[in-house]
Amino acid sequence: MKKNVLTKLGLLSLLLVVIVACTQIPTIPGVVPPDPFGVMKPSSWGNTVRIYGAVDKEPFLTPLAIPDVVKIRLNIPSYAKEELSEDNFLVFEDDKAQGFLLFKESSVRSFDKVDIGLIVDVTGSMGDEIAGVKSSISNFINDLTSMGIDVRVGIMPYGDYAPASPTTDDEIGFDPPFLDLSDLTTAASYANQLALGYGGDGPENAYGAIMKAWEEMSWRDDARKIFILITDAVSHYRGDGAYQPFEPQYTKEEVIDALSTHAILHIVASVGWCYSESDTDFSNPNDPREIAIQTGGYVIYFNPGEDFDLTALGITEAITSSWIVAFESDSPAATHTIEIFFEASDENQGYLKLAGIEY
Repeated sequence: MKKNVLTKLGLLSLLLVVIVACTQIPTIPGVVPPDPFGVMKPSSWGNTVRIYGAVDKEPFLTPLAIPDVVKIRLNIPSYAKEELSEDNFLVFEDDKAQGFLLFKESSVRSFDKVDIGLIVDVTGSMGDEIAGVKSSISNFINDLTSMGIDVRVGIMPYGDYAPASPTTDDEIGFDPPFLDLSDLTTAASYANQLALGYGGDGPENAYGAIMKAWEEMSWRDDARKIFILITDAVSHYRGDGAYQPFEPQYTKEEVIDALSTHAILHIVASVGWCYSESDTDFSNPNDPREIAIQTGGYVIYFNPGEDFDLTALGITEAITSSWIVAFESDSPAATHTIEIFFEASDENQGYLKLAGIEY
């Protein structure tokens, strides 16, 4: 009898712990409305507004929340300070209009602490970008700091090796070889010494650089963890037949597994022989864009020779001013195409298409 009482008390205590824990986890703010009837995709739509988006992989829902809800994180830099509503959007999953909720990401997550690892390609082909990379890092960090965020930044320069090394085909190195997560002043000073080496063949060691930063930088347990990969090249990977003595240590799948649910990777890709905005298939084992998609990050493009400025590419807003679109999927286990149409109060329009998406 005593044993049964103790067992019941133990179960009751456990239930209370679960209830208290759940009350401390933000839930989706509202009930997802039903899908609208008879709403079709617009036959024509403007594209004057740039929209970035990704499936939101970070948890914030309680276990009691709607199991098939899909969350899309949206970033609209030119309208980051405006109050948007559901009336500004149309959302389609596989050509079917969706009922959805729209809310600020900051309403369901805390951004008091952010750790950012900048993974910077320092090979010769980055000649048109490196000056802008250096100057914009400080501006970028200042933007975040002015918003009252406790932000630390680490920098991993890489080529065929991670970090880049003067005793290898990269032909360049830095002191220290990479910067651990540090304060604004230290990060800006380190960024100022960045320069270009050689890099050997076309692909570089992006996967190795990401994993080196993930394993050796001092990430805080209670901070949001973000990678920003800046490159114009695809990545070597284990088994790709790279020339000796360079031996890639990681595959793309291993990088995704390491970062998934723990960190977000955004890729800022220079348009050229490797990257095009018209690309939709990122499945090649050397293409790091799939890591961004699988971790809930954005793929952001810029043209070589243009002024490179992280603060103008939507990265700041991606961290501090994103919106969440939430809807219920009709078949969450399938692969999907999501299309989002945006119209601002000034009648400017934008369009986002996410193809081959798995929830």
